[in-house]
Order: sequence, then structure tokens, then C-alpha cells
Amino acid sequence: MTQQWLETLGDNGAIAGSAADSVTELKGYTTAMLPQLSALSDHSAYEITGEDATAFLQGQFCNDLAKVSATQAQITGYCTPKGRLLALPTIVGWEGGYRLIVPNSVAEAFIKRLTMFVMRSKVTIKPLEDWAVVGITATPDGNLGKAGSIVGPLPSGDDMAVSTSEDAQLIRCSDDLSGVQPRARYLRVASIEAQLELWNTCDDAEKRSANAWRLADVSAGVPSIKEGVVESFVPQMINLQLINGLSFTKGCYPGQEIVARMQYLGKLKRHMRVFSLAISDQPFSGYEHVTPGAALVSGTDQNAGIVVDAMPTSEGEILVLAVTKVTATDEPFLLAEHTLAPRPMPYELPSMEVA
Repeated sequence: MTQQWLETLGDNGAIAGSAADSVTELKGYTTAMLPQLSALSDHSAYEITGEDATAFLQGQFCNDLAKVSATQAQITGYCTPKGRLLALPTIVGWEGGYRLIVPNSVAEAFIKRLTMFVMRSKVTIKPLEDWAVVGITATPDGNLGKAGSIVGPLPSGDDMAVSTSEDAQLIRCSDDLSGVQPRARYLRVASIEAQLELWNTCDDAEKRSANAWRLADVSAGVPSIKEGVVESFVPQMINLQLINGLSFTKGCYPGQEIVARMQYLGKLKRHMRVFSLAISDQPFSGYEHVTPGAALVSGTDQNAGIVVDAMPTSEGEILVLAVTKVTATDEPFLLAEHTLAPRPMPYELPSMEVA
């Protein structure tokens, strides 16, 4: 990532800070009626090429790489042999191979481990240091403003559909549900030169940090694996099977037996849900308790759930994505002694029927 790009983001106040520091920004984001650009400076892009790249990656990830192309991306998981998630990259194809988008907090360890298994395969993994990731959020009526003419043809309305050009790829993501009305979102991975053109030309768009994109993901029930929750979840616990992030027919990968056994022989004991935490009318010691990995309590159960991610929507509310026990239904969930209010899930959650 070049110094010019970082300076541009700094000049626009688009470098992500702490959750507490982002309250004003995110309140504006949820109520904005203009297009939004979010600088995902907390993510990095990697390129995987070579004649064995497809076979190699198919044996590493929990989703079916055969469905990835220059017109279709996917969320996929990278597991330990025990089926626990180490990373949750987004992968997209292009004519020369594949591109991965990964949160920085887990990228180094993930790429190092992935590289270990290349061995004699004809595969090259390298960081795209001259590329950057930007999120684009449309207005409630689908308008992208000037960004629409810069990014070119949009992908179809299907989640994870892709449009590809010479120096950029645009991925259709789940709608942002953090505001009053749903808003379409697109993830753009592109050369820094192309991102600078987008950023500097779109004076009709509000500029945001990566925290805005995190909030939108939480609202849409889209998980992430960041520092704090590495090796905490089997894919089904974070609903990957419900957002097309997990395949049960693709064949072997690390942890596949554990994942398959949970699907076919056992009952799902934990699932991911969205909650809101209202803090405007009660004392609260700060946002440090609302971080990935924080524990939820329900009644006498001190291990009733775990926070996947959380971001404030305003000065009085935090949106929380958490994995909870399916059977914990008699008592409300508490986080730092404050009650979580369940919100409707953006997609059907069959495991709710088990309660």
C-alpha cells in the first residue's frame, strides 16, 4: 500500500480508529442519503497464480473453488485439521489466477500457513502491494453517483457476482441493513492508481473508514475472522452454510471430516445471530468490552456465546454479531452486564427451530 494512498485516506479522515472514535462517523453513515466510499485499509489483497493454483486452493478451502471465476466470487473458510477457522477470505478469479482479500490482523499468519503447503506445486502467492480495497455503498434508491461512471458495468444483483476490468474487480456484496432502508454494496479491489481516481473524482460521495464497512457486514449477518476469534468457530457456527460460504460436496480440505460430521451426524449447538446493545440510558464503561472474542452470559451460563464483531451505530447503540448456544433461550444474553436485544436475521436461520 503506497504512501500516497495512505496520505489521501488520512486527509479524508478515512483511516479506521477504535470503535469509540468512530461513533460520529458511523452515525452519519447510517443516516446518509449520499453514496459512500469506505477505505478498507484494514484489508490486503493477494494474488495466487500458477498451473496448479486451482487444484491447490480446492484442497485448502471449505468452499467449492470450481464456482469461482472472473464473474463470480465467494466467501470461503480456511480451517485447522480440527475444523476451526483460521481465516475467512473473499476469493475471486481472473484470467491469470485468483485474488484473495483478507483482514490484515490475520493475513500474515494465514498466508504463511497457506504457503507452507505449496511444497512442489506450481503455485505462486504474492501480496498485491500496489492494489487496495474500497467499499462502495449506494443510496437507498441504488444510485452510485459519479462512482457509477468510474467503476464501469455493475455485476448482477446476485450476491458475490463480479464485473472484471483490466485493473479492477467489482464484487456485489450483501445489502447494508444498518440504516432505515437497505443499500446495495460493492467491494472494489483495484490498483491504487484506479482507487485514487475513484476517491478523488467522487466529490459527491461521503468518505468513510473501514469501520463503516464493518458495521454494514454486521448488519447483514456476514461474519469475519479477525484477531480475537481465530480458531474459535467451526464454519456452521458462523452460518457459512447459509451465505454460500461452505460446500458439503467439494471434497477434502483441512478439517473437512469435522465439518461434515457436524452437518450429517450431529445437531448444531451454536449459531450466529445479530443483536443490538442500547447504552444511551445506562452507565457503560466503554467499548473495550465489545470486541471480537468477548464472552456472552445467559443466566448462570458464563459461556453462552462469543462476539464475532461489533460496531456502534450511534452514541446510544452498538450492533453485535455473536455466536450463541442454540439452547440458551430462557434468559437474555448479557455483554459486560448489559442486555442484548435480538434483531431479525437478514436470512433464514433454521437452527432457531431447535430452541
